[in-house]
Amino acid sequence: MRTTLFLIGLASVFVGAWWITLGVGVILALRFRAWEVVLLGILVDVLYLPFASVYGIPVATLGMLVMVWALEPVRSEFLMS
Repeated sequence: MRTTLFLIGLASVFVGAWWITLGVGVILALRFRAWEVVLLGILVDVLYLPFASVYGIPVATLGMLVMVWALEPVRSEFLMS
């Protein structure tokens, strides 16, 4: 399941909408210790950096990193008990 979700997220980086990548990232971060979510954020920034960044700041990478960090207590408290 984890690999399938990552591949869906990877495909959505290249040909899908941004909200699919975000949704896959949320699902992965809630269910697993998913550092591949940060990889998806890096790919989004590398591909769309001139369009999706604010003053050269990698917004997607930082957003995905904060999401993984912020959802860790939720995952460990409620979903893995």
